[in-house]
Amino acid sequence: FVAFNFVDNEKSFADDVAVDAEGNAYVTDAKSNKIWKIGADGKLVSAIRYPLFIAKEWYKNLVGLNGIVYHPDGFLIVIHTFSGMLYKIDIAKEDHEVKLIKVAGGSLAFGDGLELLSPTKLVVAGNPSGRLVESSDRWETAYVVAKFKGPAHRLATAATVKNGRVYLNHLLGMGYPKKKHALVEAVFSI
Repeated sequence: FVAFNFVDNEKSFADDVAVDAEGNAYVTDAKSNKIWKIGADGKLVSAIRYPLFIAKEWYKNLVGLNGIVYHPDGFLIVIHTFSGMLYKIDIAKEDHEVKLIKVAGGSLAFGDGLELLSPTKLVVAGNPSGRLVESSDRWETAYVVAKFKGPAHRLATAATVKNGRVYLNHLLGMGYPKKKHALVEAVFSI
């Protein structure tokens, strides 16, 4: 998926993917701040672009849209890595309505991979290793309720949940010279 382009000659960097209930895939472009919607047949359906996806400071767009999850209520949650902005995208609407999720309780800057722990709890992998974010209003607003510090000098790039337990993949950094990945269980104390 890395550095491919469907439509134009714009530089792209395909990063994360989420799949909706109909089998459509949504692929974030961390370079061009857009999301490709790929149909269940593997063909490009559309590119979702929105002015909110572009940070005001140019340097915050060096790594843009990144982690993405499909929420069981039928919308996407996406993070912009360098700005830490979290977005809710209503994919049921033809114009793919985008809203900024107002987050309190801490920054989500350098957030990378996303994974739902439950419909109201979201794990954000990145730096620090993990943050647990909670929403009680269908992701109109959210609050950072806990943080997890993983291996020193490592950057968590992905999160996964199995049997209610959270695991973070630490791909980048030093500290484990013989290992390329460090998979760590994240225990959040609330």
